Amino acid sequence: MSRFHEIEALPELLGNLSSLRRLHINSCNKLMYLPSVDVMRSLSKLKTIDILMCPQLETRCERESGPEWSKISHIPQIIINGR
Repeated sequence: MSRFHEIEALPELLGNLSSLRRLHINSCNKLMYLPSVDVMRSLSKLKTIDILMCPQLETRCERESGPEWSKISHIPQIIINGR
């Protein structure tokens, strides 16, 4: 998803995308929240999450310390700002 400048949270309905393998989130300036831990863990085929140019979400997804980290820590490949 890209350039949803006003969205603050990804919807819980994301959990319906059971075949999702890669989630690329780009240029969502106000995005702060991912769906719940249960929803994110239900995406069992999700292997990569890539967050780029989403300053608030990037901060909240910092390894080990960000409040959203527990929602993505199980994903094998986590890319935040190209790292």
